[in-house]
Amino acid sequence: MSDFTLPPSLKIHGNKKIAESLLSRMWGKKGIFTCTVANTLTSAIPGISDAGDTPELTLFTPAADAELLVLGRTVCMKGIPINPGGIPTPATLTKAALELGDIPCLIVDGGCKVPPNLPCINVGGECGRVITSGNSVSNVKRSYEYGIILGEMLSRHNSYVVVSESCAGGTTTALAVLMALGVTKENLVSSSSPNNPKELKTKTVMTALKNAGIEIGGLSDDPLRAV
Repeated sequence: MSDFTLPPSLKIHGNKKIAESLLSRMWGKKGIFTCTVANTLTSAIPGISDAGDTPELTLFTPAADAELLVLGRTVCMKGIPINPGGIPTPATLTKAALELGDIPCLIVDGGCKVPPNLPCINVGGECGRVITSGNSVSNVKRSYEYGIILGEMLSRHNSYVVVSESCAGGTTTALAVLMALGVTKENLVSSSSPNNPKELKTKTVMTALKNAGIEIGGLSDDPLRAV
């Protein structure tokens, strides 16, 4: 790391030691950017996700983000995804970064209700049902195993792999998994909205856990079951 010098065009915000350690291992090497897109019908619950101008449009956001990254335009919908306040999708920044860094992009379909109009790697996932059903995700083990295989394939020809995602409703579903695992006992996840609907997310997650028959931390030793 002593040979690494941060270019004047870049600045570090946060933990400088960790950032420099990471950059020193990636700098000047070949990498690939991956974005896994998927849907959960949880995003259509009014007020729970701002990753779309309306709850219904959140189901188009992952596919539109993927199309924007690869094609430079959206095909599955008119215009780019915005939140109800008119703020554009963060994929616009990602697209700019990929172009500036000349980094190749690979889209992984983790289970889309609205599939992107472009070639994708399929890992056997399906669109998630509303989590309040208590049983929202199918093919968990297969998708996990396919993910490992894909990671091994990409690592053979790349020094590093960037893993990203676009899934409206993802922070709510992540909270449910984290609470089932006992990693957290309260809502500590972020939001696509500047006004994080924490009470609604917590209520939704507690209903999901109850209907699944799972106590907080009850699946600390079984992460795939938690998913």
